Amino acid sequence: MSKARDYIPALRYGHKIMPEDIAGMIGLPSIGNIWYVDASNGSDSSGGTTREDAFATVAAAFNAATANQDDVILIIHSGGTGRTSETTAITWNKRYTHLIGSTGPLAQDARAGISFGTGGSLSVTENGCIFKNLTFDGTTDINVPVTVSGAYNSWIGVDFKGSLNATTGDDTAARALYLNGAQENLFVGCTFGADTYERSAANASVEFASAASRYVFDDCRFIMSSDATTPVHVLFTGTNAIDRWAEFKDCLFYNFTVNDTAEPAAVMDLSAQTATGHVLLTGICLLHHIDNWEATASGRISMTSFTATTNAVGKPINPVVD
Repeated sequence: MSKARDYIPALRYGHKIMPEDIAGMIGLPSIGNIWYVDASNGSDSSGGTTREDAFATVAAAFNAATANQDDVILIIHSGGTGRTSETTAITWNKRYTHLIGSTGPLAQDARAGISFGTGGSLSVTENGCIFKNLTFDGTTDINVPVTVSGAYNSWIGVDFKGSLNATTGDDTAARALYLNGAQENLFVGCTFGADTYERSAANASVEFASAASRYVFDDCRFIMSSDATTPVHVLFTGTNAIDRWAEFKDCLFYNFTVNDTAEPAAVMDLSAQTATGHVLLTGICLLHHIDNWEATASGRISMTSFTATTNAVGKPINPVVD
């Protein structure tokens, strides 16, 4: 069998084709430099250009990256969960700079990503970035670990767990993801929230703040465990939280309660939205152990029609099986 080194002299003399020399690794026709991050064996004093010389944190790799050339920060792992420990606030302000977990794609709990410690957070303020195969979590009391205000970003297979902390679960300000403005972010196969701690306050898995427009959530899961009726999955704050529309396609809104008690009153809270804006539930959206879609402003929600029953539309029933 013929090999490339038979025809490419540089390979014959021991030179290698590096990943950054091969286009298309993240669905783009070209990429810039690759910066490696290994939470287990990396060091922020390293160069970050190879697996053997990897950084330890995403913060260090991001500092090395250059905007506007499709640099890729690749989280690898040689042990542990593959999640870095970030104790500084990362402001993702470099356009077309991408963060990818080198791990198998999962519906949730991807084995690469970021664990936020005290002082750690991620704020995406720029446009055109790809985030893929990642988990964002932490066990310290951080109310808002991830904020997005940049536009045109793509999130694929990202698990926004929030802070897995009982104190956070009891805080009304707690969010797994905070969306502040911008437009046209796409979330595909993502998970928001977690069911490993109980939420007792009127907090939210995701918050839409000011003028967030044309967001799409495709095949996403919104997950929580509650011991109160007040938590919601999606909170719209401000009079113009959504501009135009936000779409949820084929999404699951799940809640777990001990003995199936204390169902949250609603999946969403749209009560503050007074400007024109619409929530579109397309495909098959399902709520589980949550009482209804919205308590006071359901007229702003449009969804696929089904035959009316005594259940809320989209709420599963327990059929009798003979």
